[in-house]
Amino acid sequence: MIIRRVTANDEKSFQDIMKASIAGICSDTYGADITAAWVSDDNPAFHFRVPAFAFVAEEAGEIIAVGGWSLTDKVDLHPIGDRKVEQPTHARINAVYVKPGHEGRGLGHKMIIHLEQDIAADGRVRDIYLWSTKNAIPFYMAHGYQPGRDEQPEVAPGYTIDIRYMWKTLP
Repeated sequence: MIIRRVTANDEKSFQDIMKASIAGICSDTYGADITAAWVSDDNPAFHFRVPAFAFVAEEAGEIIAVGGWSLTDKVDLHPIGDRKVEQPTHARINAVYVKPGHEGRGLGHKMIIHLEQDIAADGRVRDIYLWSTKNAIPFYMAHGYQPGRDEQPEVAPGYTIDIRYMWKTLP
């Protein structure tokens, strides 16, 4: 397995894996109706973009996990995607998703470690934050992220979910 930067040809796979992972993993936590609305192709609230620093984990030519981060100058639940950040103060982990059928192999662990190493190598910031779904909170806590406040964003018209702000400072 290799982890490499996303190419333009990977962007659809990135989003497909993200949606499939949400549908497969979050359904038990939030319910089938909410997750179906959340990942629906016609959901106007699903405005996720591939992050500025995006990666795929590939094995035998198949993308099996994705992850990404971006620089920001404030902690936002939904940062503006095209806003230019002149003086970044934080890195936001935007995505860590494993393709259904590949869970339990440590791919999420490898991806989060890779993202943190990439943030450290970039050298501009040491403070990282993310917004975790309820089911992923133990995963991030096991990687040293501290829990913060909870939010209830609308993930599709009429559907909200509970998520938790989490943060970590790199050494």
